[in-house]
Amino acid sequence: MTAETKRTLVMVDDDPEDILLVKTAVRRADLPLEVVSIYDGDALFAYLEQGNFPTDVSPSTPPLIIFLDLNMPRLDGRKCLERLKNNPDWAELPILVFSTSEAPDDIRRCYELSANSYICKPDDPQALDKILSTVYRYWFGEVRSDV
Repeated sequence: MTAETKRTLVMVDDDPEDILLVKTAVRRADLPLEVVSIYDGDALFAYLEQGNFPTDVSPSTPPLIIFLDLNMPRLDGRKCLERLKNNPDWAELPILVFSTSEAPDDIRRCYELSANSYICKPDDPQALDKILSTVYRYWFGEVRSDV
């Protein structure tokens, strides 16, 4: 992967402030991630159906990762997760639930629906930086000496 190559983080969240916080944290952590903002589940599926995934990835690297909020209007995160994991075209995409909910029932249900991870949204900007850096290293397999 070249220095200019960016990976894609699709953030599905109806709260523009949460999206801004993640975009700011990506810049602050100097991660080569493009953050795609999607504000509801219906828009997520429209985006995925377009198939505009990065094409310069190795077979061992996912083309993108999805941060999925649970509580959104119309098509909520639980229904999105279920639909994603039941579609063979999208079932292998890493879906990381990114929610304010710490309810054990929410966490359990998301794992039952095959979420790859469940991350509670932190209040601390440095904690968010660390979460994003860890997610980047884990899913895109790149070790950065400055992280």
